[in-house]
Amino acid sequence: MQFRPMVDKKELSREFSQQWEKHYKIEALTKRGYKRQQCSSCKRFFWSLAERDVCGDPSCIGYEFIGNSPSKKRLSYVETWKVLEKYFVDNGHTSITPYPTVARWRDDLYFTIASINDFQPYVVNGELDPIANPLIVPQPCIRFSDISNVGVTGRHYTNFVMVGQHAFNNERTGLFYWKEDAIEHDINYLKALGIPEEELIFQEDVWAGGGNFGPSIEYFAGGLELGNCVFMQYEELADGTTRELNTKVIDMGAGLSRLCWITNGDPTSYELVLGKPVEILKKDFGIDIDKELFLKYAKLSGSLNVDEVDDIEKAKELVAKKLSTTKEELFNKLEPLQAIYAIADHTLTLLFTITDGMMPSNSGGGYNLRLLARRIFAFEDKYGFEMDYKKVLDAHMDHLTGLFDQYKKGVDVSARVIEEERKRYDETKNRAKSKVITLVKKAKNAKITKEDLLLLYKSNGIPPEYVRNIAKESGIDVEIPGNFYELVREPDSSRTEHKKLSIDVSHYGATEKLYYELSYLEDFKATVLGIEGNYVILDKTMFYPEGGGQAGDSGYLDGVRVSNTVKVGNVVLHEVSEPSKFKKGQEVIGVVDKERRYDITRNHTATHMITAAAKEVLGNHVWQAGAKKDEDKAHIDLTHYARITEEELAAIEMKANEWVMANKPINVFVLPRNKAEEKYGFTIYQGGAVPGKDIRIIEIEDIDAEACGGTHHLLQATGNIGYIKIVKRESVKDGVERLTFKAGRPAVRYVQERETLLKRSADVYKVPVQELPQTCERFFSEWKVFIKRAERAEEELLKELLSKSDIVEVSFEPQKVPQHSNTKVVLTPSFIYVVGDNAANVWEKLAPLNIKGGGSKKFFKGRRGDIKLEDLTPLLQDSG
Repeated sequence: MQFRPMVDKKELSREFSQQWEKHYKIEALTKRGYKRQQCSSCKRFFWSLAERDVCGDPSCIGYEFIGNSPSKKRLSYVETWKVLEKYFVDNGHTSITPYPTVARWRDDLYFTIASINDFQPYVVNGELDPIANPLIVPQPCIRFSDISNVGVTGRHYTNFVMVGQHAFNNERTGLFYWKEDAIEHDINYLKALGIPEEELIFQEDVWAGGGNFGPSIEYFAGGLELGNCVFMQYEELADGTTRELNTKVIDMGAGLSRLCWITNGDPTSYELVLGKPVEILKKDFGIDIDKELFLKYAKLSGSLNVDEVDDIEKAKELVAKKLSTTKEELFNKLEPLQAIYAIADHTLTLLFTITDGMMPSNSGGGYNLRLLARRIFAFEDKYGFEMDYKKVLDAHMDHLTGLFDQYKKGVDVSARVIEEERKRYDETKNRAKSKVITLVKKAKNAKITKEDLLLLYKSNGIPPEYVRNIAKESGIDVEIPGNFYELVREPDSSRTEHKKLSIDVSHYGATEKLYYELSYLEDFKATVLGIEGNYVILDKTMFYPEGGGQAGDSGYLDGVRVSNTVKVGNVVLHEVSEPSKFKKGQEVIGVVDKERRYDITRNHTATHMITAAAKEVLGNHVWQAGAKKDEDKAHIDLTHYARITEEELAAIEMKANEWVMANKPINVFVLPRNKAEEKYGFTIYQGGAVPGKDIRIIEIEDIDAEACGGTHHLLQATGNIGYIKIVKRESVKDGVERLTFKAGRPAVRYVQERETLLKRSADVYKVPVQELPQTCERFFSEWKVFIKRAERAEEELLKELLSKSDIVEVSFEPQKVPQHSNTKVVLTPSFIYVVGDNAANVWEKLAPLNIKGGGSKKFFKGRRGDIKLEDLTPLLQDSG
């Protein structure tokens, strides 16, 4: 098969459809009597048992299942998963624990957006075996592409559980579980949910992403899409040709919310999926909607998808008209309930992601979490809700008992984070209120545009609902775009660009890494492979290259200074002061600055200890958000919702030093990625995503385990780190605290320098160091008294001088220059003052002196510079 470069889904769909017998004729369907037909509405091809004019897509038939579930069972949300799990486990699948919602094992995503993310890229490309095969997983996923639809359409969420049915087929796994098996299982699990086969419709589709593609089968019942089974079969090559994948993957994803919804036929899925929180919020805020009206509305709500309509307000009018009412009357009743649905969804998303270590912030993945939090607060303000966040989060965990019990540990901290976000939101509103009022005043003669609303949110964090409330007080209507939150959200993908050395090393082989092979430092011999600018490339090296936040080594090659070491790909480059002294093929002796390397290693290992201690003191929500380790000091950026207090800093420092004194072994393992994740969990990715199918684990026994390339093995045990001292705390951005610290010799030097400063200070006052605080307080109090006395004396002196002359010069800087009816000029060491009724005229006369300064009416002030008293006299002879 040949396809055009950069696979086009429409083209692919057409070509696959022409070869439908190859891609979509599946015995699991044909043996049951399913026939291929074409929809008269959307023209797509589908398979069903009965003759049909249209397919099962809701755009073609609407929600037929609402109030008329095809299922013989009525299952709760958790029960739905239990039925699914039992079916698949009974039929040869392994049920695995879901991955975290924060995708720290990936460098291209902030959050887990699909169950297949759990296995990309190494399992999907065949480099690693899956932890089970075939398997089933209830993967919580986070997406922000439908924020405005949440609470409105009955089916959209920012978090949802994707039931992932996966099988990985290749020679090594010895498995071949393909289309027949997958569709057979999908039909049978749907029957286990009580859905008759005659209600099922299977629709032909294609899937493409990340250079891979293949046919897929979407399946529907009652107008609701339940799942999509992707047969990941082909890959596109750089030259535009394609080939079959070595590992063919079954990637079936079904929405647990929809599977539960279809079995109940409720007006929306929200009360099933978010049951207890919705129930509590409705009761607390007195929300009660006419059930018959809501049922009629729910069947039409799918038409209010902001991604599919050009004018959401017109779409609302059409819905209202079909219900024989006005838009205002209908949505005044419905919108408070829609807000509760959205709040329930958003709080669950925050619970999942905060527990997994992502804090709301102004950038990256945290930006979208803050967006959700502020949407919650805007709903609260609009409808007068006063929420108990912890009560809502507790209700979520009660509702999800037996499915996501691991998130119970995050309830308390998530509630505190949301409360902190509420405080920040209120502060932001107060700061920005004047800007909103100014905008509203201007709007009396114009209109508040979409661009105005976007700018206010992006620059000041002000939701459009707040602007609309302020504008309403002035009788001005503000139209909020239906897709506003999609316009301001950050994309789900993460693209962190790192500066890379632009040197072509493709013609060099990988450098042999002696710095990993030996547990001690020694001089070494190596051969020069080449020189690139100021960089020397060797066949082997003991020099550790900069990476993972650890500074590169310095030292000497044949007596020539090596100032830094970096790595490009698998090639290590040594930056030297005199590159002309080297030539290709030359044998050299390398000498690493050993004391510097040990200082850096101590600081790096202390970084792991500080992170672990912070998690113990502050909570499991703490994750590393950045780090730098140098010879004199290191810093670690930690996710935390509030400023770390002095007491907490002391506790973190004490805990880290207790572990030092415990002299715990430092172990190094190289493990297959899946085995490392299985053994240690996802906290191994504290430093971020790590490439490769095999990863190097640094284990500080009973304390911490991280995927890391650092030189920790040199220390062998924590006792060799030495003393750890935290020297500084700062907030680098919302939700991220930076701790700067020193370990070993730099820590001891720091404490010694501080002790010296304290002793010198105590000697100044001639008191013991322990009496220094109260002595300083006493001297400061006395100093303030003396200053006030001096200021009063200066003020009296200035008054006296001004009573005798219109131009005076003093040797001090007065706190204020007194006003006079007669104009006066005062020269101080630094300034020139002109005060009085005629000050403006006098200031103008001084213009030839080019004084930098200004004023208005009766007071002017400027820099004196080199101006002398005698310079003023000729200019002011006629002033008064």
